[in-house]
Amino acid sequence: MSAIPSQLTSLDFFEIKESIKSYLRTRKEFSDYDFEGSSASYLIDILAYNTYYTAFNANMALNESFLETATVRDNIVRIAKQLNYTPRSIKAPKACIKIEAQTEIALNGTTFPEFATLKKGDVFVAENALDSFTFTLTRDITVPVNSSTGMATFDDVVIYQGNLLSYNYTVDYTKQQEFLIPAENVDTGLLSVDISPNAQSSETDTYSLVNNATALTETSRIYYLEETDDLRYRLIFGDGVLGRKLIDGEYIRLEYVQTDGVAANGSKSFSFIGNIIDSDGRVLPTAGMMLHVKESAQQGEDRETGLSIKFRAPRAYATQNRAVTENDYEHIVSEVYPQAASVTAYGGERLSPPIYGKVFIAIRPKTGTKLNASTKAKIKNDLKKFAVASIEPVIVDPTSYYIIPKSYVYYDGNATSNTGSQLGTKVLQSIDQFNKAGQTNRFNNRIDGSKFGAVIDNSDTSIAGSVTQITLGQNLDQFTWGNVFTQCLDFGNRIYDPSSYAGDEPKNGDGTDPDGNVGGTKCDPSFSVVKSGTFYATGYTEDLVNLALDESTGAQIITPAFNSNVATEVLVPVNIRDDGKGNLMLVTKRDETELILNPTVGTVDYGSGKVCVGPLAISDTPDNIERLPIQVVPYSGSIDIPPGVDPTIFNPAVNPIDFTINTIPVPTFDPNNFSGYNFGPTGGINIIDYPMDSFEYPVPDGCF
Repeated sequence: MSAIPSQLTSLDFFEIKESIKSYLRTRKEFSDYDFEGSSASYLIDILAYNTYYTAFNANMALNESFLETATVRDNIVRIAKQLNYTPRSIKAPKACIKIEAQTEIALNGTTFPEFATLKKGDVFVAENALDSFTFTLTRDITVPVNSSTGMATFDDVVIYQGNLLSYNYTVDYTKQQEFLIPAENVDTGLLSVDISPNAQSSETDTYSLVNNATALTETSRIYYLEETDDLRYRLIFGDGVLGRKLIDGEYIRLEYVQTDGVAANGSKSFSFIGNIIDSDGRVLPTAGMMLHVKESAQQGEDRETGLSIKFRAPRAYATQNRAVTENDYEHIVSEVYPQAASVTAYGGERLSPPIYGKVFIAIRPKTGTKLNASTKAKIKNDLKKFAVASIEPVIVDPTSYYIIPKSYVYYDGNATSNTGSQLGTKVLQSIDQFNKAGQTNRFNNRIDGSKFGAVIDNSDTSIAGSVTQITLGQNLDQFTWGNVFTQCLDFGNRIYDPSSYAGDEPKNGDGTDPDGNVGGTKCDPSFSVVKSGTFYATGYTEDLVNLALDESTGAQIITPAFNSNVATEVLVPVNIRDDGKGNLMLVTKRDETELILNPTVGTVDYGSGKVCVGPLAISDTPDNIERLPIQVVPYSGSIDIPPGVDPTIFNPAVNPIDFTINTIPVPTFDPNNFSGYNFGPTGGINIIDYPMDSFEYPVPDGCF
């Protein structure tokens, strides 16, 4: 009996070829199969190639059968369909404009027209830095005309980028009929579906997309939506049980916007090429029109990626349109507010002190850093139909949390043609990609020092290793100019305790320390791990500091003397740092010497990472923004992210070191050299540099 190959799992061409040869060795009919130049050898190659391709295709086909391993978008969409998940379509950017149009005397010759109308489908042309784009109006807007001036004002007009198109179907049950949107790049959020008894009828019913099938009846005017293989969308109507069943001959009218998506974001120069019609049916002259841009084009997005579908589909299936667990809230908020870049939900019992009966939801929007009050109220109202009645959802702003790494990168200069500066740029690009990769799910995460170090080490083959020092930053922002406040910042991580590094003072022969105290004492800590940006504190003036220096060798002004002229006096630049014993001090710098102005302006808990500042009154900051950065040194290189905290890697510093020419030792944390960066005007001490555009605050309620 001939030997049967036992190795059936090999996917390597050469292993397959060797397996065939091993089989042929058991056959006496072949003798030249081991000779590479023989005809039999070529036949073996063909057999091996055929087996290799067949095995590869079978393996890939099997991978495409599972959501986790599928790579082809069509296959990912099909599997997600089984979980009742429809991928998000492309999203049209929107802009907000205001149009003022001057009308003419009405046909009666005495008054102005009663109203004026912007018609659905009117076109606006806009430009951004890259191209020009068409924007359209998706509904009629009618406004009254000012009877005195004849001015028609269209305010807070929202226009969408793309072309407003339509397509019609007549229901015909004599054939296998599909209702497809016949275009790619359609924003399904702007889809309008109207159904009439026939094409000539003026009676129409507007159908809506199904959100919750459990509430449907046999008369519900609804449709279902699913993505097809060619990136288009198919509409499915009810069957008479879950939604109304269409009747033969009914007329379906689809209206949709075909858009360029994210490419049109930022468009802000608009021109109107449509017509405004007054109540007499006349077109208003363009010479009397003024167009103002209130909000530039924004919130455009590409269609949902395969990676996002694989992440969201199982979670949507697990949620089942009800908010019970924290994950349920996170998914539903992402559905009701698609502009959320990331969402975290956490029960009030996780807070200190705990707050029961509430679930807190922190949202980081895709544009800006915080939501305005109206958006928060709308999200909360949308959550009511999903949430448990006894639990109150609370929409909160995420806490900005800055992770500031400083890396020393050791590389072999003989193994690369890059300069140190070029290598540093490559490392920064890798860090930037690492930071962006976590933007979709930064909440409730963890920044591991080992993983971050691997990103740096893999940036270039010449890098032999790296050492990274990390500091953490948050903002004091709950104060107003000149008013006394207290605010606590929770860094959620243990930070260095300087007193742990303070040794015992030497003892005399009689058991006393150099100061004569029995038993010896602990040395004072020699460094700080909590430092602030520069600011101006109310009452701490140049005159006051000079007076204190005249009276003593050091300035310790615990309570400044307030007087009527304090507003006209020059305030000294000050900073906050800890004394290494759990107290925060207010300090300034005079002639390169640090002066302690107030030894107790707050506390720090090194074990928990909580820093409390106040009571204190801040009069101003160098950039006139009501916020003050606080920076701390964590005990560990791996950072836990507390609930509701939105972390981002900020202002990374890279120091490339060519170890073939530099003998710089591997640095270790030197707390005595812990200093911030220059911020604002020169001068001051331990100043932290946070760019102003990193601190965006809510804008007043507008169009969106």
